[in-house]
Amino acid sequence: MDWNRTDGQGAQVALAVIKRPAKVPVTDPRYGGPILLNPGGPGGSGVSMVLKRGRHIQTVVDASAQAAAPGVQPPQDDGKFFDVVSFDPRGVNNTTPPFSCFRDSAARRAWKMQVEAEGVLGSSEGVFDARWARHGAMGLTCTQSLSGALAGEEGDEEEESGEWIGRFMNTPTVVADMVELIERHGEWRERETARILGERGSLEGPVSSEAETKAILRRNRWVPGQEKLQYWGFSYGTVLGSTFAAMQPHRIHRAVIDGVCDVNDYYAGGWLTNLQDADAAWLSFFELCNSVGPEVCSFASGQGGLQATIDRYENLLTTLKANPVAVPASGARGPDIITYSDVKMLAMQAVYTPMESFERVARFLTDLTHGNGSAFAEYKQRERQDWRRTPPCDPSGSKPCMVPGENTDEAQMGILCSDGQDIRGIDKGKFRDYWHTLRNQSETVGDIWAEIRFGCIEWKARPAWQFEGPIAGNTSHPLLFAGNTYDPVTPLRNAFAMSKQFPGSAVLQQNSVGHCTLSGPSLCSAKVIREYFQTGELPSHGKVCEVEEKPFHVPGVQQSSGLSVADLSLLSALRSLAQEDRSFTRAPPLSFF
Repeated sequence: MDWNRTDGQGAQVALAVIKRPAKVPVTDPRYGGPILLNPGGPGGSGVSMVLKRGRHIQTVVDASAQAAAPGVQPPQDDGKFFDVVSFDPRGVNNTTPPFSCFRDSAARRAWKMQVEAEGVLGSSEGVFDARWARHGAMGLTCTQSLSGALAGEEGDEEEESGEWIGRFMNTPTVVADMVELIERHGEWRERETARILGERGSLEGPVSSEAETKAILRRNRWVPGQEKLQYWGFSYGTVLGSTFAAMQPHRIHRAVIDGVCDVNDYYAGGWLTNLQDADAAWLSFFELCNSVGPEVCSFASGQGGLQATIDRYENLLTTLKANPVAVPASGARGPDIITYSDVKMLAMQAVYTPMESFERVARFLTDLTHGNGSAFAEYKQRERQDWRRTPPCDPSGSKPCMVPGENTDEAQMGILCSDGQDIRGIDKGKFRDYWHTLRNQSETVGDIWAEIRFGCIEWKARPAWQFEGPIAGNTSHPLLFAGNTYDPVTPLRNAFAMSKQFPGSAVLQQNSVGHCTLSGPSLCSAKVIREYFQTGELPSHGKVCEVEEKPFHVPGVQQSSGLSVADLSLLSALRSLAQEDRSFTRAPPLSFF
């Protein structure tokens, strides 16, 4: 748990690690090693990401040619094939110990139902005051000992010097975990090479000469302390990747920093450099909807143009604030209501993944204008976490009281509140002004975004050790920063700002709407990223890539009829990735569904 401890007697963390193996063995000259992924969050599950999307990401990074069959001598210059590796960071999902603020699942779900009933900031009078008290209660609880306060004892807080997971979740400790992961992979590579070569005589195909065997052993030798990182990080994963590059600049072999956070603002705990393009991203929904018309986008006004469609949405929001839509029970779902807050959350989620979301949003908004919330209520039901009770458990820790993954919001706060500056004692009026600052940055997202910093107002726990920075440096290979023209929460300007901190790095701009480049299918972007992993080549200064398709099936730069078989396979993978659910790069904590 504590990498600075040298006596070997401290507590341990067991990281959940997953690998999608390369399509060639480690002895193959085309074996490219591991590419480590982080899905964002903070608090996102790398295990879940690889299970759901690993094969598509592997399609993006691997050579376009197919791997040769076993026993067939491969060409020497046929490109590289990679392991795709990820992990659940400390406190997250399957990694143990988990970070939890609730005694059991029932208590957590009761809390979330209360949050949902209150609504987003700005939805009604008194929500801010309720949230102030609620986040205070959560912060105080999350930084108390599980064996003390959560078991019902009063005032038994964790000792500041104790090895408790809440003090060892911050980003620099995860960088240390990543170093250990690539070192252990290097050790495995050497051992696996010896195993394969030892069995070579019994395999089909030519037996290696002694010289060839020695060359393979030399190429795959593990040299402790010298393993290098290949990495693709999204959203918060750009904080992790940039921090790794600053702490371990000599270990960078390839690093794609995709959907770029302003890391200095992140560590300051400000969250003030995220929303500059959020309203433009949401405006694209109305522009595309209006361009395709009511035949494709049912919410388009038909007459009156773009402004009429926007006005239709604003009028609906105003109506819902005072008159939520009542939805009777249906099938396995109970009665529900669709509120102003539901629609605001829907809009935010939509601009994260417009290819997957814009058509659904149009249907839901159209239904609501006619007083029908059934489809929306079914969506809310599907999006909620599994509501089954956990089996009997022991809150003191001998039996887990949590289903893996249901603590994501708590883990997110544990990481970001530890990373950011301590804001305990902040004046309530000053925080209200901060909320209004975010509202002024984005009418679409600002109210929801304020919840991030809100969660830290009573966060007592501080990390056992930190990296003092700066987040900058001359890396052993240049970084590749990437971002979309209109990203709702990581504006493109951040990519250019962070690139200045790392000499020699380059910025790839994808001309699309959505969060991170994989939110839109772009063969151009994918090939730039593939070439970077394959050869290390960076794009030219000012490189801008278009997408093959936009939301509402609006054609992009090229139609699939003119594509090669390899490009069709790549485009299929990119389209699947663009349909990614929200577990890929998470919205702020306390989301409603």
